[in-house]
Amino acid sequence: MIRIAVDLSGSEKGPAEVLNGAILARQEGNLEIILVGQSSAVAGKDLAGCSFLEAPLAIPMSEKVSRELLRNQDSSLFKIVRLVQEGKADAAVSGGNTACFVALATTLLGTIPNVERSGIAIFLPKMSGTTILIDAGANTATVSKHLISYAVMGNFLHQAIFNSEKPGIGLLNVGEEETKGSDLYRETHLLLKEDRRLNFIGNIEGHDIFDPKVDVVVADGFTGNCILKTIEGVVEDFASFLKREIVKKGLEDEPAVAEILGKFLQRGDFAEYSGGFLMGVSGLCVIIHGRSGAEAHRKAILRARDAAAGNLMSRLCPP
Repeated sequence: MIRIAVDLSGSEKGPAEVLNGAILARQEGNLEIILVGQSSAVAGKDLAGCSFLEAPLAIPMSEKVSRELLRNQDSSLFKIVRLVQEGKADAAVSGGNTACFVALATTLLGTIPNVERSGIAIFLPKMSGTTILIDAGANTATVSKHLISYAVMGNFLHQAIFNSEKPGIGLLNVGEEETKGSDLYRETHLLLKEDRRLNFIGNIEGHDIFDPKVDVVVADGFTGNCILKTIEGVVEDFASFLKREIVKKGLEDEPAVAEILGKFLQRGDFAEYSGGFLMGVSGLCVIIHGRSGAEAHRKAILRARDAAAGNLMSRLCPP
C-alpha cells in the first residue's frame, strides 16, 4: 500500500477541495492517504478512510522562508515532509507555499549526491507526447552547475517516466546560436555540449518548447516559472474565446463541435497535468498549483502514488 501525505492547507480554493480530491484519489486503490492540516477543515466530514494528522499552522502563500519557519514543527508543510523523512509516507503532496515547501524538503530530506539546488520538473502536453520543463520555480538564483544538474535529472526523469532512451535536451535561450544569452547561458551551453551523458540538441527558443524533437527544457527557476504561468494564461484565455465564439454562433449543441471543444478543454486544463516533481531532494515531493481544485489534487496524488509504486526515486540515478 502506497502512503501519501497531503497538505490540507495547500490550496487557495480551501481545504474542502483538497479533501474532495483526496477522497476521489483513494477510490482508485492501492493508496493510503494521510491528511495533514487544521482539525476545523475536517470537522464533521466523512474522511472516507483517509487518516488525519493535526497541524495547527497553515503557512500563508505570501510567507517568506526564515529559520523560524523551518524550525516550526506545527505547520502542515513541515509535517508532510517529516512523514516522508521518517518513512511514514512514501510521498508528500502540496499546493501550498512553494518556496517554503522547497526549503523544508531540502532541509529535512537533504539533496541527492552532486546536486546543490533542487528543481521543479513539470509536464507540458504537446501533439507528439510530453515535454518536461525544469526548473519551474524552485531556484531563481542559478549558476551553470545547477542548470547542468537540471538537465541530467530531467534526462533521467524522462527516461524513467516515458521509457525513452535518449531524450532531446534543450537549453531555453533567446536564440539558437551558441553565442546568444548571458554569460550564464553561454557557459551552460558549452558544458552541456561537452556532457556525453546527454543528448543535447542545443539552445531552443520559446516557440520550440512543444517541438517534437524537444523532450526536456532546461531553464532557471525564474524563467521557467514565467513560462509555466504564461502557458496557463494563454490556454485559459484562448479556451474562453473559443467557447464564447461557439456560443455566439449557436454551435454549442452540435455533437462534433462539443466533442472537439471538450477535447481541447481537457488537453488545455492544467489539472490534467497537475503535479510537478521536486527533483534533487532525497524523497518524493509533488508540488501543484496553488489554484488547484479537487480534480488537480486527485491527479497529483495519483501521480505521486504511481511514482512511488514504480520506485521512481531509486530509478533516478544521481547526476
